[in-house]
Amino acid sequence: MTAAIDPVMRMRRRRMSARTGGTLLTIGAPVLLFVVLALCWQWAAATFKSVLPPIQDIADDIVSRPDFYLENLLVTLQAAMLGFAIGVAVALLLAAAIVHFRFLRAAIMPVALLLNVTPIVAIAPALVVAFGFNEIPHIIVAALSAFFPTLINSITGLRSVDPQALEVFDAMSASKLEIFFRLRVPSSLPYLFAGARLSVTAAMIGAVVSEFTGSSKGIGAVIVMATTYLNLSQMWAAIFFSAITTLILLGLVGLVERLVVRW
Repeated sequence: MTAAIDPVMRMRRRRMSARTGGTLLTIGAPVLLFVVLALCWQWAAATFKSVLPPIQDIADDIVSRPDFYLENLLVTLQAAMLGFAIGVAVALLLAAAIVHFRFLRAAIMPVALLLNVTPIVAIAPALVVAFGFNEIPHIIVAALSAFFPTLINSITGLRSVDPQALEVFDAMSASKLEIFFRLRVPSSLPYLFAGARLSVTAAMIGAVVSEFTGSSKGIGAVIVMATTYLNLSQMWAAIFFSAITTLILLGLVGLVERLVVRW
């Protein structure tokens, strides 16, 4: 009996040891890398004082006026999320139309590619001229940035249907609507979430970049203001706020994906 239990116990201990080692590696490796990067940053800040501020100066600037950064971050985040929602919604509708009506692909894809390759920095000033100094240009830029990744991933996902499953639905005389919602959408979820991760990052970048022109609020405007007055601590604090917010958004998309995609 004891001889039969021992191998099982040993296997469990090995699995627990492997899990513990994997967890330590998952947490420890990035922490170690961040420590190394922080040391390199401090060395560069001490050597090139006009290029990088010390980390403690950035932290002091954030601690001394957190409301300033949070208020501007909320402005950027609002534009980014509205743009993300609009861009993703339009991309999903167009992808569904392209999958069912192939001739639309030839008409829509060249325009989508043209929008994708057009520099955002060039679009933002034109939108400010067209819509004025308000949040609309920033939302449009964020929407345009989020549009293309979702469109491409959605088309790929909606087309990646198991042929045998499609034959079964055809044999059951399923309507196009039933095939779309019961087969195409579930099978495309991994692609849709991959597109959402790219789109949410693009929307955040688009919102920040659009605020470089014609805006006095938002993280992009804070960066421009800091650059004008050579306030390195403020500039890097704003960049860190933008980067950390994007990481949180990516984490939220990943969390929703885990809840929805269980295979």
